[in-house]
Amino acid sequence: MKNNEAVEAVKEIRVMMEKSSRFLSFSGTSAILIGLYALAGAFVARGIISPVKEIPDEYSTPGWITIAPHIILVALIVFVLSLSTILFFSARKAKKMNHSFINGPAYRTFLNFFLPLTVGGIFCVALLVEGDVGIIAPVMLLFYGLSLINASKYTYGNIFWLGCSELLLGLICAFFPGKGLLLWAIGFGILHIVYGIYFYFRIERYSAA
Repeated sequence: MKNNEAVEAVKEIRVMMEKSSRFLSFSGTSAILIGLYALAGAFVARGIISPVKEIPDEYSTPGWITIAPHIILVALIVFVLSLSTILFFSARKAKKMNHSFINGPAYRTFLNFFLPLTVGGIFCVALLVEGDVGIIAPVMLLFYGLSLINASKYTYGNIFWLGCSELLLGLICAFFPGKGLLLWAIGFGILHIVYGIYFYFRIERYSAA
C-alpha cells in the first residue's frame, strides 16, 4: 500500500512540474483546422498564380509583382485564421484543465515559435516583392520547421518530429521549385491534419480520460 501511495505521489509531482514548465493547452482539433485552412489557401493561391505561369517566363517579375498583394492577402488570412484557432482551442482546453492559459510556459512557447517564424515571414515578403518566388515555398517550410523545433522544448515533445518533417519537405522543395505549391500544401495542410488526428486520439483523449 505504501509503495502504491509513493508511486501516486511521484505521478502527482510529475504532473505539477509539467504544468509549471510546459505549455500543455495545445489542441489536436486546432491542428486539423489549420491544415484545412492551408489547403483552402493553397487552392486559392493556385487560381491566382495560374495566369502568371502562362507567361513564357513563368517567374517574370512584372507578373509576380502584380499578383503579390493578392498572395500576401491570402497568406495573411490563413495566418490570422490559424492563430485565432490556436488561441481559441488552447484557451478552452486550459479552462477544462483548470489552469491558466496565460502563464510562463505559454509565453516561452509562443516566443520561441514566433521569433524564427516572423523572421521567415519578412524574408518571404522580400522575396515576393523582388520576384524571387521560386524559393518562397521552401523558405516558408524551413522557417516553420525551425519554429516548431524551437518551440517543442516548452510544449509537447512530439511537435519536434512535425518540425523535422517540415524541414525535410522544405529541403525537397528547394530542389524541386516547380512543385513548391504542392509541397507547401502537403507541409502546411496534410501534415497538420495527420498530426492533429494523431495528437487527438493518442494524446489529447488519453490525457482527458
